[in-house]
Amino acid sequence: MFSVKGILETVVSPISKAYQSRQERKKAIDSAKAKIELAKQNNNYNLKLNDAEWESLSKKNENETWKDEYVTIIITSPFVLLFIASIISGWTGDMKYLNAVNLGITNIKNLDVDLGELMYLVVLAAVSIKGYGILRK
Repeated sequence: MFSVKGILETVVSPISKAYQSRQERKKAIDSAKAKIELAKQNNNYNLKLNDAEWESLSKKNENETWKDEYVTIIITSPFVLLFIASIISGWTGDMKYLNAVNLGITNIKNLDVDLGELMYLVVLAAVSIKGYGILRK
């Protein structure tokens, strides 16, 4: 039989953790802003912020931009088009769709663009550069 306490803990715990995390982010951004303001007043260009402060500032600024999404769509579009063309060519039996996408990818390669490396960088940007260390482990 389930206890009322166990059920309440299950419901309240994620909400509590989310609230605590939000408060920690607010505290980190306030701390970062204070350090930046103090550095400006003292003409100090050697600003030291901890990881939480850097992350909170970057997350705050990410909400105001669409460039990351645009770059992700552009870089991943050849792979998406290749997948779609493969399905259409398989369904219709007409290889012109697949051939057209392959020709486009070949033309990109002729520009000395490494699509694999670009995809790798886009993934790193999506998980943040700090996440690079986690991926390497």
